[in-house]
Amino acid sequence: MIIRIIPLLLCASFILTACGNNRQAPQLHVAKPAVKHQFNIRSMQPDFLFLAAQDAIEDGQRALAIQLLTALVQKDPHAIHPRFQLLELLIDSEQYDQAIQIITTLSQHQSLSDQQREHLELATIRLDIFQQQSDTALLKLESFLKTHPAHLAARNMQIKLLSSQGRDDEALTALDSAIKAEDLAGFRLLQAQLLIKLKRFSAAKTALTAMRKLSPHLDTPVLVLSSIAVKEKKIDDAESMLRDFLKQHPDASRISQALAQLLVKEKRSVEAILVYRDAVAHSANNPDILRALGMLYFRHQNYTEAETVFRQLVDLKPDDISLFHLAASLEALERIPEASLIYQKIDPAASLAAEAQLRLAAINVMNDNIPLAVKRLKSILSSNAMHLDALMMLSTIRLSQNKLEQLIEETDAVLAMPKLPPQLLFNRAVAFETLKQYEQVEVMLSRLIQTTPSHAEAMNFLGYTYAVQGIKLGKAEALIHRALLLKPDNGYYLDSLAWVYYKNGNFSKAIDTQLKALEQVPEDSVMREHYGDMLWQHGDKEAARQAWQKAIELNSAHKRFLKNKIANGLTPSQ
Repeated sequence: MIIRIIPLLLCASFILTACGNNRQAPQLHVAKPAVKHQFNIRSMQPDFLFLAAQDAIEDGQRALAIQLLTALVQKDPHAIHPRFQLLELLIDSEQYDQAIQIITTLSQHQSLSDQQREHLELATIRLDIFQQQSDTALLKLESFLKTHPAHLAARNMQIKLLSSQGRDDEALTALDSAIKAEDLAGFRLLQAQLLIKLKRFSAAKTALTAMRKLSPHLDTPVLVLSSIAVKEKKIDDAESMLRDFLKQHPDASRISQALAQLLVKEKRSVEAILVYRDAVAHSANNPDILRALGMLYFRHQNYTEAETVFRQLVDLKPDDISLFHLAASLEALERIPEASLIYQKIDPAASLAAEAQLRLAAINVMNDNIPLAVKRLKSILSSNAMHLDALMMLSTIRLSQNKLEQLIEETDAVLAMPKLPPQLLFNRAVAFETLKQYEQVEVMLSRLIQTTPSHAEAMNFLGYTYAVQGIKLGKAEALIHRALLLKPDNGYYLDSLAWVYYKNGNFSKAIDTQLKALEQVPEDSVMREHYGDMLWQHGDKEAARQAWQKAIELNSAHKRFLKNKIANGLTPSQ
C-alpha cells in the first residue's frame, strides 16, 4: 500500500468545502450601536421623553425605553398611552413587580376607554401567564370571552394555554364558539394549527381553505397548505399552490422563498434560481431574497453570478455574511488576492471571524507561507481549542513538515469528541504509522471506518498495516476487498492486496494481482520493488532483479537497499 500525503496545497477544495458543502451559514444580526446619552433624563420634558422612547423602541433598546417612559409617567400622572407602552415593555422584560404597579395605577384612572380597559385586563392575564399561573389565567380568559367571544388576542391566549395542558379537544370546542361568534381568518389559522398538531390534516385543510376565502390576499394559509401537501408527498400539489398564488401576488416574498426551497429539495436548482430572480425583481432587491439567491448560485457552483449578488448585498447591507460569501466566491474564481482582502475586512468579533481566518490560512498554505498559516490557525485555536477544521488543517501541515509528535500532541484533546473529521483521524493514523506505533494506527483507522464506512482509503491503509506486520491477514484481505468494491481500478489498493497474498505465501496470486496494479500505476518505484520481491520468492530471480532495477530507475528512496537485493537476493523469511 502506498500512502500519498497530499499537502494542504490541495486546499482549494478544502476552502470551498468549508464554505459551501451544503452547510447553511449562520444567521448574523448586526445590532445598531447603542446611543450615547449626553443628557440628564430627569431634566427632559414629557414630549421629548415620549419621542426619545419611541426611537429607543424602534432601535430595540428596550432598557432605555423603560427608563424614558418611567421618567415620563413620573412627570405626567395623566399620561395613559405611555403607561400602556411601559406596561408591555415591563411584562416582556419580566419586571413583574413594576408591571403590577402600572396596572394598579391605570386601573384607578376613570378616563379609560372600554378598549383601554380590555387592554388592561388582557395585560393582567398575560402577567398571570408569564408568572406561570395558567389556571388563574384560564379562568380570567373564560370570563372575558363570555362578553368578547370573537376577541382574537384573548382567544389566542386561551387556545395556547389549553393546548399546552394537553386539552386539545377543549381548545377546538372553544374555537368553534369563536367562529360561530365571528368567522375570522385568525380563528381559522388557530384551528388549522391545532388540527395539524393532532395530525388531522384533512380537517386542517378545510380550515385553511376557509381562511383563504376570508382573506384571499394572505400568504399564510397557502404556505401551511403547501407544507401539508409536502408531508403527504404531494409535491406537485404543493408546487401548484405556490405558483398559483405567485401569479396573483408576484411580490409575495415568503411564497417565492417557499417555492424556491421546495425546488431545491427536489434538486431543481436551476428553476429555484429563476424563482429567486423574479422575487428579487418584485421585492426591490430584498436583502433576504438576494442572500438566498446568492447562496443558491454558490452551491450550484455558479461563482460568477454569486459574486455579482453578494456585491449587491455588500452595497445594500455590508454585514459579515455578505462579505464572507463574496470573498468565498472570488476565491472559487481563483481571484485570491481580492478574496484575501475581503476576508480581512470581516470583524474579528463576528461569528464568521474564525471561518475567515481559516480561509486565509488555507490561502497562506497555497502560497507556501506556512508560518503565517500556522499563526492564523493557532489564533483560532486560542479562542476555541476544539475548532475541528482548524485542527484538521494544522494536522495536515504538521504531517507535511514531518512534525509527527507535535501533530499527535495537538490533536489528543479532541479524541473524546464523538465525531471527528475523517481527515483528522487519517492524519493521526499516518503519523502513528510513520512512528511504527501500529496499535494506535489500528485504533485511529478502526474508529474512522466505524464512523465513515465508505472511507476506502482507511480500509486499504488498515489492511496494508496488518499485512506489513504479518498479522490478521484474513481481516486485511477483507478490508482491502471492501476498498476495491468502492474503487475497483485503484492500483494502490491492488498493490496492498497483492502484498497480503505475498505475506500469506501465495506468490502466484500475488504476482497476478501486482501485474494488475502495475497496469494502473506503472511508474511507482515501491510497487516495482514489491513486484520484484514476489517474483524472487516465486523463483523467477532474473525477472525479480529486472523489477528491482526498474525501481532504481524510477528514483526509489531505497536505491542502496535495492542494489543489495539485486546482488544477494532475498532470504526465504523476507
